[in-house]
Amino acid sequence: MFRNSFQHGFLSVFTSGGSKPLGIWDVHAKNGHCRRLTDEDLRSLVFELVGVNVATTFMVAPCNPCPSLAIKLPFLVMHVKNLRKFFSFEVQVLDDRQSLRRFRFSNYQSGTRVDIFSSSMPMSLAPSWNELQINLADFTRRAYGTNYVETVRLQIHANVRIKRIYFCDRLYTVEELPSEFRLFPPVRPCRIAEMRAAAKHHKHPDEPIEMLRPPTPVEEVVASNQVEVPAETLVRPPTPVDEMVVSSQSEVPAGTSTNAETPATVVPMETVNDTVQSVVHFEETEDEKAEQTADEPMEQPGQQVSERPQNLNDN
Repeated sequence: MFRNSFQHGFLSVFTSGGSKPLGIWDVHAKNGHCRRLTDEDLRSLVFELVGVNVATTFMVAPCNPCPSLAIKLPFLVMHVKNLRKFFSFEVQVLDDRQSLRRFRFSNYQSGTRVDIFSSSMPMSLAPSWNELQINLADFTRRAYGTNYVETVRLQIHANVRIKRIYFCDRLYTVEELPSEFRLFPPVRPCRIAEMRAAAKHHKHPDEPIEMLRPPTPVEEVVASNQVEVPAETLVRPPTPVDEMVVSSQSEVPAGTSTNAETPATVVPMETVNDTVQSVVHFEETEDEKAEQTADEPMEQPGQQVSERPQNLNDN
């Protein structure tokens, strides 16, 4: 099919986004289906091949009546999605001994088996989308000791989603690949600017929002100017009855700070009661003396007062 074509760089044999994705393919779906849909991860069109039996649901290239693909590029690259089901594909190559060799890859085998004309190898897929890179020349040399010439046939079995299948002359990095050959195409610079502008618009609006502030009442302004004094400082707590704290003030020597706190002396309640009683007794004594002085007659000079107490009971 591609024998007379110039093969250099990249050669695509399947793309899900074209107008005729199955142009060179034959599809066989028994107890299954094949359809093109939009993948939720890539957000692009992909081709889905799903069936109950892996052996009876497949797609093969080239289509009849062409006998061979005749692709001489040694590297096969496939963009497939893991559906967590059985999946396999086969590649038939021609070596320098003019012998047809078939390589079969599947995710339901655990060992490698090499026969005269076929080889089967296990394959492990990561969740979601995968990029499979197969060096056909290296597999041919290791398995059969011959040199790779060309790819004759390619057959994809269920269950899988395919985005693109292509051949290349060597393995390219992501930066070297064209945008259409990448699994996740790069985002355009203008699109990046639009996304940043949209995110900025949601966070900070470009135009300020004009809002009318209601006038502040005069009472609130006067109240706000007054400093609120906590009630704890206005009301002094009562002094406990059990003990009285007397702060002893001492002379502060020169050169020392007057803000230093003076130690407090605790006076027992008995001493306080004695002091209060003595003060009260002293005040009462002064009053009695004043009353006695007003009642007693004044002493005349020369009159002697008898020191003998007068007996009130004597008649």
